[in-house]
Amino acid sequence: MGLKKGQTHSSSFKKSTENEYRIFRKHFVFSCVDILLIKDGSVLLTKRTINPHKGSWHLPGSIIRKNETMRQTVRRTAKKELNINVKIKKYIGTYENLNSFRHDISHGFLVSHISGKFKTDFQSNELRFFKKIP
Repeated sequence: MGLKKGQTHSSSFKKSTENEYRIFRKHFVFSCVDILLIKDGSVLLTKRTINPHKGSWHLPGSIIRKNETMRQTVRRTAKKELNINVKIKKYIGTYENLNSFRHDISHGFLVSHISGKFKTDFQSNELRFFKKIP
């Protein structure tokens, strides 16, 4: 069943509990998006404050929610994790992340910043543009 006319995804979404999330992670592959924002030859990364990979630099990204398109996920994630609005320039491609904690199929999108002042959310405590990936 899809969204009703005028209903936004965020208004219909019930967030899973931490326990549900961990159970899902053990049994299912997640489909995600990652945001690639390049400015003056440098790529934007955020430093994680939560597990997995706490303390590591990473591309901003998110799990695609039910009834949400990949492009909607990109825009939601940019607003939520970076406090910015973006223009999606192009779909870059897909890659697979498989390790002991997770198995994700991630879809990369090249974006440009159109408005908003950069600010991190609870998942990250720092954001920085890098010429060389740390």
